Amino acid sequence: MNILLINGSVAKKSHTEALLQYIASLFEKKDVTTKWWNLKEKPMLVVLPEYHHNPMDHPDRMVHEFVRAVEQVDGIVLGSPLYHGSYAGVLKNALDNLHFDTFRGKWIGLVGNGGSIRADHVQLVHLRQVVKTLYGYTLQTQVGTCAQDYEEQESGFTLNNKEIIKRCQRLVDEMIKLLT
Repeated sequence: MNILLINGSVAKKSHTEALLQYIASLFEKKDVTTKWWNLKEKPMLVVLPEYHHNPMDHPDRMVHEFVRAVEQVDGIVLGSPLYHGSYAGVLKNALDNLHFDTFRGKWIGLVGNGGSIRADHVQLVHLRQVVKTLYGYTLQTQVGTCAQDYEEQESGFTLNNKEIIKRCQRLVDEMIKLLT
């Protein structure tokens, strides 16, 4: 079983990246292979709509690599911070480079960080619609965090909220159960 984690945060110190790293560690403890696509390290050019029907015809090799990464896994976890009431534009641009049914038959987990109000994770609601449009299935469990759920260190953040940690485990268990 292979899971692709896609990080839609480009922040140097990222709550979303810390959350995805924690979820990856839970998958790895269950002997599930994880792969990463970090949009901070592998950004994409602005989408060219003329390649929507066949992204592999796109002239940019990074698009080919991204499409193959998505197609070759069993499940995906999309992570995004809350930016101006929705998910990150770099993640939108990356997903816009995919064929309209790239997620067909795939289970997708949704996670993100939303400032200081945990209940306000509209980016996950918006991502749920995008996943549906790409013919994917979203997990029932989603994980939304806020800054208070982390401990800050010099190099980044560490998730430390026990309830959120349990929710992350529930997301991982749900994904594994649906893929086996």
